[in-house]
Amino acid sequence: MISEKQFYELLLNNEKLKIPSDKDILDLNRGKIHASVLVIIHFSEKIPSVILTKRSHFLSNHSGEISFPGGKFSSNDKSILDTAIRETYEEIGIVVNKQKIIGCLQPTYTYTSKILIYPFVALFENIPDSLKPNIEVEQIISLPIEKLMNSFSEDKFHSTKKCIMYEFLIDDYFIWGATARILKNLLDMITK
Repeated sequence: MISEKQFYELLLNNEKLKIPSDKDILDLNRGKIHASVLVIIHFSEKIPSVILTKRSHFLSNHSGEISFPGGKFSSNDKSILDTAIRETYEEIGIVVNKQKIIGCLQPTYTYTSKILIYPFVALFENIPDSLKPNIEVEQIISLPIEKLMNSFSEDKFHSTKKCIMYEFLIDDYFIWGATARILKNLLDMITK
């Protein structure tokens, strides 16, 4: 099992994990729908775990799916990082200071809704015991990273010859799509 110190060193010293500038994001991706999420890694139980949400069933897009807290860029947001911080607070009630953000994983498309997601990584020693989901969130989930490492497989239903997709099955939680690709990117980063 990886220690908290080793985990921090792996992520903080990783050159691939950097925060893109908003100018770079907008210059490269004009005309696309942008969103951002927070990949919150915490050590509340003394083991690295990640926060996910189960989206409410009444939502029109991605209802009932497991995802990271976050959402679409709004013209009121100062940056794509501010979008992730705002949306996370709205969805699960956790205040994230920008100093907790250590970088951004590889941007990932949702193939069904064609949204480009920027997954920002935040490290917390502990998270509040009483996170409060809003109406968009049915459940807040904390999953140990070690369990995630041992539960992924190829998503043969959605994979193509050009693109391998992944899925995670942990307890009663089925994680697929963009969320699974983001998780796989994170796991690859900490295991290589």
